[in-house]
Amino acid sequence: MLVIHGLWLPGDGGTAGLAVWAEDSAVPAATSPRPGRAPRERPHPFAAGHAALATALAEAAEPARPDTALLTLPTRAGAPTDSPELIRTDVAPPARGRLTLAGWRVPVLVYAPDDALPLLRGLDDLPAVPGATLRHLAELADFAADLVTRGRVLPGVDTTDAGVGVTEPTDTAGRGSPGDGAVQVSARAIWRP
Repeated sequence: MLVIHGLWLPGDGGTAGLAVWAEDSAVPAATSPRPGRAPRERPHPFAAGHAALATALAEAAEPARPDTALLTLPTRAGAPTDSPELIRTDVAPPARGRLTLAGWRVPVLVYAPDDALPLLRGLDDLPAVPGATLRHLAELADFAADLVTRGRVLPGVDTTDAGVGVTEPTDTAGRGSPGDGAVQVSARAIWRP
């Protein structure tokens, strides 16, 4: 059984999008202890690989690219703890030790922002269990779609155009504007859903 988790990668162009990863209940959670100090990041021991993840999500949407992501996860006895949705077929003895946070590298499939919406809208049809993070992102996407449907969008201001400039404020008589010393930024208004 796979439990699919999601996170949003910020950025622009090809770097932004929905990244999904999964925990696999068939893979044992135990990691082999190494002598010395624990590294800052380790490969997640029971994360599903790119192939298993792509197979589980093949019907939902086409991923833009496979990648990896560094996550900070709760860790006990040198292994990440299972998410609440993960049900193991083999019951292992409970791990002892203090609960800490550690960095774990997981394989992810990254979906472009336009391709993320069909994936988030089709969680009920997945052959895997959606984790809390993916369900939260789906609720957020539904809320955003509802706002757009009802016309509840606000204009944004794009100041990244080449034609945008900064000018000193003056009125037609050559006097300063009401906020003397203020700077005017010319920008073009755009609509953002």
